[in-house]
Amino acid sequence: MARFAVLLLATLILTVVPVSTKAGDLFTGFQIDNKNQYFGYLGIRTPLLQMRGGTNLFVQAMTAGLGYSFQRNGRILDTNVQFVVPAFGISHTFGRLTVSALAGPQLRRIEEERLNSNPSTDHQIGAFAQVEAMYWHEKGNLHAIGSYADLDNYFWGRLRGKLLVRQVTSGCCSIYGGWEVAGMGNADFRAVQTGPLIEVPIGRVHLLARSGYQHSTSFHSGAYGGFEVYVPF
Repeated sequence: MARFAVLLLATLILTVVPVSTKAGDLFTGFQIDNKNQYFGYLGIRTPLLQMRGGTNLFVQAMTAGLGYSFQRNGRILDTNVQFVVPAFGISHTFGRLTVSALAGPQLRRIEEERLNSNPSTDHQIGAFAQVEAMYWHEKGNLHAIGSYADLDNYFWGRLRGKLLVRQVTSGCCSIYGGWEVAGMGNADFRAVQTGPLIEVPIGRVHLLARSGYQHSTSFHSGAYGGFEVYVPF
C-alpha cells in the first residue's frame, strides 16, 4: 500500500506542476448503495496546450477506490480495488458543445476474498479510455460520458441532464435539478442506475447530491446515494 501511495503522489505532482498557472478542474465524489458497495474518487484536470479553433490538449490524473460483493457457491465474497489513472486528452468545442477523449494506463491494487483460502492481493497494469460530450446552456446542461478498462473489459456510461430551477443574481444560492441514467458491466456483471440529482453552486464550488434506484445481476433491486464536488481553478 505504501508503494501505491507514493506512486499516486508522484503522478499528481508530475501532472499538476507543469501547468499550475493555467485554469483547471478539481473533482471528487463518493457513492454507496444499500448493499454497502461503494465508489469514491478524486481527480484533477489541467490544460496542456490551447490551440486555435477550439481544440485543446489536457492532462488528467485520477485516483479511486471501490468495494463490492459477489456471490459464489452461495457465499458472499468482498473485493476492494484501488487504482490510479494518469491520462492525456484532447477536447474540441463546437459552439455550446464540447467533445473530449482521454486515454492512459490504469494501475490497480486488488484485494479479494476467496473460497476456502486466504484473501489474495494482486497488482495490475492495463489501459483506460474515456469519451465525453457536454452541451451547455445558461439554463442547464446535458452531459454524456463513457469509459472502458481493458483489464476486465469493463464498460461504464452515464447520461446526465440538469436545468436551472432557482436563479439567484446575488448572494446564495442558485439551484439546478436533474436526472441521470447510468449503465456498467462486463461479461460477468451488469448494472443500471437511475435517479434525480440536485446541484448548488456556492461561489466557485459546485456541490451535487444524487440518489436513485439500481438493478444489478448480483443483488437485483436496490438503492444508491452519493455526492460530488467540482471546483474550477
